[in-house]
Amino acid sequence: MKCPYCGEDDDRVIDSRVSRDGYEIRRRRLCNRCGRRFTTYERVAEELPYVVKRDGRREPFSREKVLNGLRKACEKRPVSIDVLEKIVDRIEAWAQERGG
Repeated sequence: MKCPYCGEDDDRVIDSRVSRDGYEIRRRRLCNRCGRRFTTYERVAEELPYVVKRDGRREPFSREKVLNGLRKACEKRPVSIDVLEKIVDRIEAWAQERGG
């Protein structure tokens, strides 16, 4: 896993936990180069629907794009990443129900 701070691909897992619903694993990682910690999430790859863009193109639903958009929209607001993750979880569940 690449460190989001320095880009190094050398890290170690310092803590792993299964989510309450049992469908996700949260891992705390430590970069061996810069020493910073970051969190990653692993989940089962599900068949998600395609998103139809304004120009008619179709592309797979992207959790990361939704999360990045929310981060950008809330960057100067006191909204924690945990709240944004929960919002994305709900959007993803809704998309799965509608088109998965």
